[in-house]
Amino acid sequence: MLAALDKLIKAVYKVVLAAIIAIGLVMLVVAWAHVFCRYVLNDSLTWSEELLKILLVWFCLLSTTIIAVQREHVSIVVFKEMMPKKVNHSLGFVTQVLMLIASIIVMIIGIDFVMIAGSRMTPALRIPYRYTFSAIPVAFAILSLYEFRNTVADFVKGPKFAIDIKPKD
Repeated sequence: MLAALDKLIKAVYKVVLAAIIAIGLVMLVVAWAHVFCRYVLNDSLTWSEELLKILLVWFCLLSTTIIAVQREHVSIVVFKEMMPKKVNHSLGFVTQVLMLIASIIVMIIGIDFVMIAGSRMTPALRIPYRYTFSAIPVAFAILSLYEFRNTVADFVKGPKFAIDIKPKD
């Protein structure tokens, strides 16, 4: 089961990484275009700030999934290092389960946000808000998948990482 999850995670990871890179590049080009139009042409773009806000939400939420697959969550390392190995491992597993539960809860709340947003339109771009809000359930569904894999790996004492992302020496 873990091997199948790892295969799925590798594929999702590649897609998410490509999406983050593409979003980052689009944000860069739009920001440059906005600055050029404002300061060189003396005519601001009316839609660029709104698009940048939407893309920033997607960029940030998808980036959290990269942190999760690498198991780089925020933690208080001082306490982790002071604990006995068994306690540290047990608390790590409990933390992993809590992250999975929290991810699922936020995903469900995000789905509610998308449903509530309905077909309300953004002011400048005139696109439905549901496209912005859908970043929440999409990112947290991916996060839930990664956390599920990590929880299973911890439970069966499988490989710690699904993806070998560390540079080889």
